[in-house]
Amino acid sequence: MRLGESRQKSGQDSFQWQHLIAWVGGILCALVPFIGDWEIRSMSQHMRQGPGNFGTNLLIGTGLCLIGGVVAGYWWRLGKWLTGKKDALMTLSAFVLLGLGVTGILTQGGVTHALDGVFFYVVGGVLLVGLVLAFLTRDVKSGDWPVFYDFYDWFRKKHLFNAVFFILLFIVLVVNNLSLIWGMEAGMGEKVSIFLGRALTQGVMVGVCYLLAELAMRSAPRYFRWVPWLVLGLLPLLVIVDQLLGIMWNRKMIHVVNSLTQSGKLDLAVELKTSGLDVGPIGAWLIVLGIFVFAMLVAGGCWLISKNFRMRISVAGVILISLLCWVGLVVEQGIGTKWQKTIVRQDAHKIFDVNLGLFDPPQGVGRFRVTFYPGVAEFHGRVPVLENKPDIFIFMMESTRNDAIRAEVAPFLTRFRDTECQPFDGTWSASNATHLSWFGFFHSRLSIFWREAREAITDREGFKGAIPLQRIKQAGYELEVRAVCDFTYKDFGFSNFGYKKNLLTVLEQAEDGNPLASLNISEREKVTFDRLRKSVLSHPVGGGFYFTALDSPHYNYYWPRDFDPPFKEYDEDTRFPLNPTEDEVQRVRNRYWNAVAWVDFQIGEFCQFLKDQGRYDESIIIVTGDHGEEFQEQGSWFHCSSLRPEQTNVPILIKWPASMGRGPAQKDVNHIDVMPSLLHALGMPSEVTEGMAGRNLLEPGGVFTSITATAYVGNSGVTMVLRRDGYEAEFSWGRYWESPVPEEMVLEGITGPDGKRVVLPDADAYAEELRRRFPDAFERFFKTLDVVGE
Repeated sequence: MRLGESRQKSGQDSFQWQHLIAWVGGILCALVPFIGDWEIRSMSQHMRQGPGNFGTNLLIGTGLCLIGGVVAGYWWRLGKWLTGKKDALMTLSAFVLLGLGVTGILTQGGVTHALDGVFFYVVGGVLLVGLVLAFLTRDVKSGDWPVFYDFYDWFRKKHLFNAVFFILLFIVLVVNNLSLIWGMEAGMGEKVSIFLGRALTQGVMVGVCYLLAELAMRSAPRYFRWVPWLVLGLLPLLVIVDQLLGIMWNRKMIHVVNSLTQSGKLDLAVELKTSGLDVGPIGAWLIVLGIFVFAMLVAGGCWLISKNFRMRISVAGVILISLLCWVGLVVEQGIGTKWQKTIVRQDAHKIFDVNLGLFDPPQGVGRFRVTFYPGVAEFHGRVPVLENKPDIFIFMMESTRNDAIRAEVAPFLTRFRDTECQPFDGTWSASNATHLSWFGFFHSRLSIFWREAREAITDREGFKGAIPLQRIKQAGYELEVRAVCDFTYKDFGFSNFGYKKNLLTVLEQAEDGNPLASLNISEREKVTFDRLRKSVLSHPVGGGFYFTALDSPHYNYYWPRDFDPPFKEYDEDTRFPLNPTEDEVQRVRNRYWNAVAWVDFQIGEFCQFLKDQGRYDESIIIVTGDHGEEFQEQGSWFHCSSLRPEQTNVPILIKWPASMGRGPAQKDVNHIDVMPSLLHALGMPSEVTEGMAGRNLLEPGGVFTSITATAYVGNSGVTMVLRRDGYEAEFSWGRYWESPVPEEMVLEGITGPDGKRVVLPDADAYAEELRRRFPDAFERFFKTLDVVGE
């Protein structure tokens, strides 16, 4: 006889509705601190994490459901076993538990205030009193009480289990890890050793999954034991998706899911649209539903196979296998510390989210406590209206890397750069993601301040946008912004241009439902350029600020049918094979080059229009890319997965008015430098740019530091890179997916112009090397940088 069974129905596992009431009540009670966003004061942590933690919150919520269901389910089973048919008290207790859970959920955790923070004491009291009363009114004879051998037999007893599913889970986990290990820069012996350790790790993980599944199912009422499989059944599919994301974007799935709420809200349809899948809100959630249905079908099919072959195992067997795997893992890691290179161990530790051993490698080459200059302009006065106001044209090309600007791809922009623009050697984006790069570009602030700046906006309807743009408007400019995309993604329109038309005279974008959104990307660009021309013609010379965002170089890479692309061998419909050949990669790359060529053609036509109107020479024209695009150079596709040059080395082309000349040559120019330089070029007081992170590119050339940071690190773990005079310094910090301003960071290493790592004895020496190689970083970026450990 098992707990929860009446003695009259010993051996049967019947459904009892009181069990369901208790089980649901326990789950709801466990979710109250999550819904109410309780703070764990001892840890200064909230139960529900903030924006940029959607995946983490799903895991927390799932874990709380598991705990609540297991505790309440076994509580009821024990009480029922004690009382037998006399279960009125347990029934009443189950309803009280459900009532507490419903009240807590409906009041969003507010019940905790009404009970002065004793909610869980009340819940615990209900559980305890229920069991005490059940014991006092028990209907159990002394011979029915379990003894040690009953538990021993229970552990040893073999029973049917979904062996095929857990074998499948183990295989996909191991294959996922193998694909990551294969791409590591390590010797074959090191790879074999790491693979062995990962296989043992996955053995432990699968064993834990099985035990949790058994615990959850046995605590659940009959007919509801499929509920835990809603989550468990997804695991193989999620692992496969994680592997595909690693191959395509070099990003972990948890970080991709976390970023879905980085702007503070979840809009699944918009997120899918930015990835090239425009299915609308209903279609987006149908995809989610389809994923759950598919996962349940797979799990159910595996169960039928397992049941047909009568596959059995005992709880003791699972625990023993898991324990042996963990011991083997510890041994492998311990031996590895003696012969594996430290950098290889560090890379392996970064690549994998779960590390169960006892021998973690040291982090980087030094840990530092840091405070950053905020990058906010310190000038609070009002800029006088300028007499000389050259027209300003800025073109932001989506996903455009610097090596796309060459004669074979972009003939106009190549000539434009080489003959008319200020000469730059090394041009870098503020980040590898659109919203972060735009923030750095328009605000002249480090992209790490994106979230903090956004959350500091208390009056959305009164927000007027980036301070440099506000200064330009105060100087007498009319600001017009046009885009072929939708600015709601990550709030990046609002973050830079303010609320509606607080700052702008014209705001045109491809919002859902407007005529522009109904066109394809290349047609949108034709319409946008036509509108831009008409606007220019309707205004007198000078005083116009025209920003245009172009999307054709974004995946799936677009151009109109009447445009003759320069590269004829390209993919008609971009595909991303798991192990692409160089020819397959080149066909995708050619499609991308063609999209850049189309944008080059449009900008060239527009510049010719300005010349025809006699408005070209004295206009300021700026062309840049928000970030680059990778084609397997570092092992992934697209962007948002590393800070390497393929994703961050972008064109920054600036043509000043002919009367100013081209300007001095500069090295390592960054997005954050554009706005301060523009304000100086317009003749604004020098105080206007004080406090901004960027520098004035019109000052005589020197050697300066470029900085690029991100919340999208891929497998590298690198969140920030400094570049100056051929040297690079790479940093990392925790919880980067939240877009935090870090208080501590790890220096991963410094690389010299020859590509070799700088090797120094300790963290203090590296701190001195940072000050020597990147001196201006301590004037514009780092307010303090102190060693806290190696």
